[in-house]
Parts: sequence; structure tokens; C-alpha cells
Amino acid sequence: MKPIIGIPLNAQHVKRNVSSKDIYYINEEYTLVLNKLGAMPILLPFTDDISLVKAQVDLCDGILLSGGDDITPYLYGEEPNPKLGEYNEAIDRYQLNMTNETIQQNKPLLGICRGAQIINIIFGGSVYTDMSYVPEKTLLHMQTGKRRDVCHTMVTKKGTKMHQYFGDEILINSFHHQAISTIGTGLIVSATAKDNIVEAIENNDLKYCVGVQWHPEIMAIYSESMNNLFIDFINHCKK
Repeated sequence: MKPIIGIPLNAQHVKRNVSSKDIYYINEEYTLVLNKLGAMPILLPFTDDISLVKAQVDLCDGILLSGGDDITPYLYGEEPNPKLGEYNEAIDRYQLNMTNETIQQNKPLLGICRGAQIINIIFGGSVYTDMSYVPEKTLLHMQTGKRRDVCHTMVTKKGTKMHQYFGDEILINSFHHQAISTIGTGLIVSATAKDNIVEAIENNDLKYCVGVQWHPEIMAIYSESMNNLFIDFINHCKK
């Protein structure tokens, strides 16, 4: 039996000619890599009903939180600033509720980019609303090249899942203008860029709880080493 991995959908307002509509969406790479490695992804639509969030998690063997828009700043104790991008409070609350329910059920949880930030927030951490607010000088974290191309080096911490997957260091892509700031209680930093920006977090008290700031789902199509992350996540979803 293939493990069922739920992916909560993002939302976007789309204008086409004279009409407009609200849509749910997910980038295809998330489903492609899960299908390729033997899982069955299902897409979970927004709900503000906590009992339905619980029912969605009940259906799944694990949850994958995808990348997406910025996160509503006051949900992690910050005020908006001029460099804040588009955000959707309803979707943010839904995905925070989904994350909390997944943790309560101790089901495997993988967060990618924005998803890693959501995990950090649910554990009480915070996010830089823009990389320009990081006190130290930073590297390029919003690359302009092809999405599958590498951007900068990631250094892993020994004894962590990131080190298990990738060794001491690996080149990764990068598409984010926000970043993890204060680390949530119970989380550890398992990888950073060479400018000390957090690239991965883990919680060792749960069955599986990992957040990564880059986009391994894009690189996994072209880089076999990126599959290590998804294979381990999927294996935990089978248990």
C-alpha cells in the first residue's frame, strides 16, 4: 500500500481578461517527486473548520507543507513592513492548524520553504519579514537563474538528518526573501548557508518533523542526492 501524503493547497486570486477567480493551487513538482518515489499525494483544500482539519490529517499518513506566499506577520508577533509580499491570513491559519494537528497526531511532517517557516512558527519561532532585516550581510537567496540550478552552499550539522542525507555540505537552489529568525522551542538548526541563514530545522522528539528552506522537490528531478530527503520522509509515512 502506498502511503498517502496530504499537501494543503495555497490560494490565489487570478485575473483573466475581464473575469477573475479565486483558485487553489500547488506546483506540480511536489506531486511528481512523491509519485516517482512511491507515495500517493492528495491535495487538501482550505477549511476554517478545525474538525475538518482533523479529518484531513486522519486521512493521511503524512503531511507535506509546500512553498508559497509570505506569512501574515502578526501570526508570529511582527508588524508589516514595506517589503512584505502578498499573504493570505485564512490560508496561513489553515496551514498552522494543519501543522498543529499533524504534530498532535505525531504523523510525519515535512515543510518546504514557506512550509519550514510555518513549522518554526507553530513551535513559537519567528521569521524575518524580509532578508534585508537580517543584521549581518547575506548571500543571494533569491536566485535569478533556472529553478533547478544551484545557487549557494548549504553546510549541515553532524548527527542530524541533513547530514545523513547530504554529508557535510551540498549546493542548493534558493527562492526566498523571508527567512527563519528565532528558532522555535524543541527545534534544532540542522543546516545553514555560509552566511548563517537557517536552511533546515528538525525536531527529534517527534516521529518525523523536518523543515527545509530551499526547494528540493525541484532539484530532485535532476539530482539523485535530493531524493534522500523524500525517501526517508516517505519511509516514515509507511510506518
